[in-house]
Amino acid sequence: MSKFTVIAGSFPTGTGRFTIRNFTLPGDENHYLCETVPAQQIDFLSNHQSHYQSLLDINDTSKELLESTSKGKVIFLAKLKDGRSFVAMADHTTFNKILKALERETDVELEISSSAA
Repeated sequence: MSKFTVIAGSFPTGTGRFTIRNFTLPGDENHYLCETVPAQQIDFLSNHQSHYQSLLDINDTSKELLESTSKGKVIFLAKLKDGRSFVAMADHTTFNKILKALERETDVELEISSSAA
């Protein structure tokens, strides 16, 4: 199980987890409930910064986090087939696990910069 941090989008901010085939995303403000989303529900994945900044309402705290991201982290946008989306931050190892799972399990549209792959 790999951890990532949801920083904006249709889900509350907080820690999420990725297993071989599922994303577990924060589900409520108190993080008592969570939502499990199968990888097959991901419709689009991109780590191009221009995509997620223009598509999501990112608050000042999230902007500061984006600007201060260390070189060991990847920030990515994931869109679900039901129209929801989220921006998350993960280490390179976790991001590569997500990419491999999506390539193997789905026909998702991937837009990945060479620095993250």
